[in-house]
Amino acid sequence: MKAKIIGLSILAAVIATVTYLIAFMGPIDVSTPMEEDPFADWNRSGPFAINKFEYYVGENVFIVGQGLKPHEVGNMVFVMPNGTSKYITIQFSGADKPGFNQYFKPDISKSRKICSINDLAGEWTVEFQGVNYPPIKFRILNQTMPTETAVFQQVC
Repeated sequence: MKAKIIGLSILAAVIATVTYLIAFMGPIDVSTPMEEDPFADWNRSGPFAINKFEYYVGENVFIVGQGLKPHEVGNMVFVMPNGTSKYITIQFSGADKPGFNQYFKPDISKSRKICSINDLAGEWTVEFQGVNYPPIKFRILNQTMPTETAVFQQVC
């Protein structure tokens, strides 16, 4: 009889404690938290993204591919403002790996016939070959970064 009273007392205490916690603390969330997309604010097209919409001359352009499917194989082609010159081509293959990250720094180059920052400045286009995603557009401003000490002189 004594054991029943002790058992009922413990059960009543547990029920009272749970009721108090729910009433004053709210329910406890035991669900799996949703994973935030670290690239949500990036300039995106499908599983591809670049980190900004505008860049200064001499600034790195960061690129990610995230969640590529095995059948998504192709190239990202970075086309300069003149609309015909390709600055860089980045290959991707979801069959090899579902994601990648890379960066490049647009720069003047005599061998590439990019003679001055005027050749870099303007609207660039990232075209996708092998997959059906809309192009990504971004701008390179006709100015260097405020902290940039290098001088971009005409080379050709």
